[in-house]
Amino acid sequence: MPRQGFNASRCAGGAGWIAGFVVAAAYLVVLLCAWPSPIRVLYDGLVPLPPYRWVHPPAGRAGDNQPALAGAATVRLGPPSQAVEVSTDDDQALITLPRGAIEPRAGETAVKVTIVPLDPATVGVGPGPRRFDGNAYRIEAKYADSAQAAVLTVQPTVVLRYPVHATLILRFDQPAWTALPGQVFTGSQQVLANTDRLGVFVAAAQ
Repeated sequence: MPRQGFNASRCAGGAGWIAGFVVAAAYLVVLLCAWPSPIRVLYDGLVPLPPYRWVHPPAGRAGDNQPALAGAATVRLGPPSQAVEVSTDDDQALITLPRGAIEPRAGETAVKVTIVPLDPATVGVGPGPRRFDGNAYRIEAKYADSAQAAVLTVQPTVVLRYPVHATLILRFDQPAWTALPGQVFTGSQQVLANTDRLGVFVAAAQ
């Protein structure tokens, strides 16, 4: 029986795939290490992304859209407050609160963090020369007993997944939107930014 020949093209293709995987992984590691505070991305960019879940889908997605989901968690105050990551149940929005990010308050032992998806068009005026890219998310942190807004002592990081091509995160500071400098992960369609206050956030593009 003749011996099967060496398939050089198949070997080269496999080596190329492995090299691509390593480069993509290294890229993500470098970006995360360089960011001011440790965070995790919601998707690593190396697997197909699930369909984006809209609060108010565009016409082309109205038939197969799944509703966007909310998220919540409780943070122990300590002192200092524990480090925590809170994400929506569909992994489309996340906030990272570093250790000690929430100011202690007498009589309070915990803070409730919530993330609620919204249609950005219902929040306020349009974003000027920019366009919304996906849902807005209202992110709040309240002392558990008094339900008063928690005081931040360290800037948290907000991570949003976007459906098309976002370049930044906007925060709604009545009556207008404020652009936050941040970082874009195009492979996993996510954008992140630090913020000195909580509120309503949305991914956007120029």
